[in-house]
Amino acid sequence: MKNFFDILIYISTCLGAVGAITLFLKKFLAKILSSELEPLKGQIHKMDVKECRRFLIDFLVDVEQGCDKNEVQWKFAHDVYDHYTNDLGENSYVKDFWERVMTNGNNE
Repeated sequence: MKNFFDILIYISTCLGAVGAITLFLKKFLAKILSSELEPLKGQIHKMDVKECRRFLIDFLVDVEQGCDKNEVQWKFAHDVYDHYTNDLGENSYVKDFWERVMTNGNNE
Protein backbone atom coordinates (compact mmCIF):
# COMPACT_ATOMS: atom_id res chain seq x y z
CA MET A 1 0.00 0.00 0.00
CA LYS A 2 2.92 2.32 0.72
CA ASN A 3 4.13 1.90 -2.88
CA PHE A 4 0.72 2.92 -4.18
CA PHE A 5 0.79 6.19 -2.21
CA ASP A 6 4.39 6.84 -3.23
CA ILE A 7 3.43 6.39 -6.89
CA LEU A 8 0.37 8.60 -6.42
CA ILE A 9 2.47 11.34 -4.79
CA TYR A 10 5.07 11.06 -7.56
CA ILE A 11 2.43 11.36 -10.31
CA SER A 12 0.78 14.33 -8.55
CA THR A 13 4.14 16.05 -8.18
CA CYS A 14 4.99 15.49 -11.84
CA LEU A 15 1.61 16.79 -12.99
CA GLY A 16 1.96 19.85 -10.77
CA ALA A 17 5.44 20.54 -12.12
CA VAL A 18 4.30 20.13 -15.73
CA GLY A 19 1.36 22.46 -15.06
CA ALA A 20 3.60 25.10 -13.49
CA ILE A 21 6.12 24.91 -16.34
CA THR A 22 3.33 25.10 -18.92
CA LEU A 23 1.82 28.16 -17.24
CA PHE A 24 5.21 29.87 -17.04
CA LEU A 25 6.01 29.17 -20.70
CA LYS A 26 2.55 30.29 -21.79
CA LYS A 27 2.88 33.66 -20.04
CA PHE A 28 6.50 34.10 -21.14
CA LEU A 29 5.75 33.32 -24.78
CA ALA A 30 2.64 35.51 -24.78
CA LYS A 31 4.70 38.45 -23.54
CA ILE A 32 7.44 37.90 -26.12
CA LEU A 33 5.00 37.38 -28.99
CA SER A 34 3.00 40.43 -28.00
CA SER A 35 6.06 42.66 -28.06
CA GLU A 36 7.23 41.16 -31.36
CA LEU A 37 3.83 41.50 -33.04
CA GLU A 38 3.17 45.09 -31.98
CA PRO A 39 5.08 46.68 -34.91
CA LEU A 40 3.31 44.31 -37.29
CA LYS A 41 -0.09 45.38 -35.93
CA GLY A 42 0.83 49.01 -36.60
CA GLN A 43 1.82 48.24 -40.18
CA ILE A 44 -1.40 46.30 -40.77
CA HIS A 45 -3.41 49.22 -39.39
CA LYS A 46 -1.65 51.65 -41.74
CA MET A 47 -2.27 49.37 -44.71
CA ASP A 48 -5.93 49.00 -43.74
CA VAL A 49 -6.40 52.78 -43.57
CA LYS A 50 -4.59 53.25 -46.89
CA GLU A 51 -6.66 50.61 -48.69
CA CYS A 52 -9.94 51.96 -47.30
CA ARG A 53 -9.01 55.47 -48.44
CA ARG A 54 -8.02 54.24 -51.88
CA PHE A 55 -11.24 52.27 -52.35
CA LEU A 56 -13.49 55.05 -51.05
CA ILE A 57 -11.83 57.74 -53.18
CA ASP A 58 -12.07 55.58 -56.31
CA PHE A 59 -15.70 54.78 -55.56
CA LEU A 60 -16.65 58.40 -54.89
CA VAL A 61 -14.87 59.69 -57.99
CA ASP A 62 -16.77 57.13 -60.06
CA VAL A 63 -20.05 58.24 -58.50
CA GLU A 64 -19.25 61.91 -59.12
CA GLN A 65 -18.46 61.13 -62.75
CA GLY A 66 -21.80 59.38 -63.18
CA CYS A 67 -20.64 55.76 -63.28
CA ASP A 68 -23.48 53.43 -62.40
CA LYS A 69 -22.97 51.30 -59.30
CA ASN A 70 -25.11 48.30 -58.45
CA GLU A 71 -26.69 47.56 -55.08
CA VAL A 72 -23.85 45.29 -53.95
CA GLN A 73 -21.22 47.94 -54.75
CA TRP A 74 -23.17 50.51 -52.73
CA LYS A 75 -23.51 48.15 -49.75
CA PHE A 76 -19.82 47.31 -49.86
CA ALA A 77 -18.90 51.00 -50.06
CA HIS A 78 -21.05 51.69 -47.00
CA ASP A 79 -19.40 48.78 -45.15
CA VAL A 80 -15.93 50.10 -45.98
CA TYR A 81 -16.92 53.63 -44.97
CA ASP A 82 -18.33 52.40 -41.64
CA HIS A 83 -15.13 50.44 -41.00
CA TYR A 84 -13.03 53.48 -41.96
CA THR A 85 -14.85 55.86 -39.63
CA ASN A 86 -15.94 53.60 -36.75
CA ASP A 87 -13.36 50.80 -36.47
CA LEU A 88 -10.30 52.71 -37.67
CA GLY A 89 -11.42 56.02 -36.19
CA GLU A 90 -10.44 57.98 -39.28
CA ASN A 91 -11.89 61.43 -39.88
CA SER A 92 -10.22 63.02 -42.86
CA TYR A 93 -10.79 64.54 -46.26
CA VAL A 94 -12.28 61.20 -47.30
CA LYS A 95 -15.08 61.65 -44.77
CA ASP A 96 -15.73 65.16 -46.09
CA PHE A 97 -15.69 63.86 -49.67
CA TRP A 98 -18.09 61.03 -48.73
CA GLU A 99 -20.53 63.40 -47.06
CA ARG A 100 -20.41 65.83 -49.99
CA VAL A 101 -21.08 63.14 -52.59
CA MET A 102 -23.80 61.47 -50.49
CA THR A 103 -25.64 64.74 -49.84
CA ASN A 104 -25.67 65.61 -53.54
CA GLY A 105 -28.23 62.85 -54.08
CA ASN A 106 -25.93 60.46 -55.90
CA ASN A 107 -26.40 57.61 -53.44
CA GLU A 108 -28.81 54.70 -53.49
